[in-house]
Amino acid sequence: MKIIKSLIFLFASITVFAQDNIVDDNTKPSRFQIGVHYVGNLRDKNNVVSDGFNGIVGLDAQYAFYSNSTIKISGGLSVDYLQSREVFLTDDTFVWNPKASIEVDAFNAKLKPFCAIGYAFFTNNFDLTPIDYVGNEPIYFSNRNVKFNYNGITLQPGLRYHLSKLLYLEGSYKFYAAKSDGFDANFHFINLGFGFKV
Repeated sequence: MKIIKSLIFLFASITVFAQDNIVDDNTKPSRFQIGVHYVGNLRDKNNVVSDGFNGIVGLDAQYAFYSNSTIKISGGLSVDYLQSREVFLTDDTFVWNPKASIEVDAFNAKLKPFCAIGYAFFTNNFDLTPIDYVGNEPIYFSNRNVKFNYNGITLQPGLRYHLSKLLYLEGSYKFYAAKSDGFDANFHFINLGFGFKV
């Protein structure tokens, strides 16, 4: 709840700033976009990896390599913070997601659809306690920490509403096919946020 209140306060502050710094329509379009978003993890209860995290918050930065009146092609990086529920993997983690995206002025309006494709990765640890038996009695050996590396393709369609030349709101769905040795997972994220152009 504190994070949501902080995001609302930050958005209100940026909106006030933007009203005092409106960019003229004839100026060159901004090429950098920086945003912050809430990460909603639609957990798969049949998968211990997907079910093991709560989505918290993410940051997004992009640079437009090409832009005209119809499309904008960008490259950038998203970083999402996930909080462990200690179902399987025990550490909070950051998901790093380099990506390329295209935004299309399909409606000739402030609302513009976009789609991004990228490659995401993160690492996490699992505390393994090996067990053996002598007869019916369990014998516990010393704990062993196992490191898992996850990586895979991401696909992220969404909508971006441009409030002004400086501010935008954004909503998207991100599919992340995370692969590792023996413990694969499909993540489904719902992102809601806002950003500004510089």
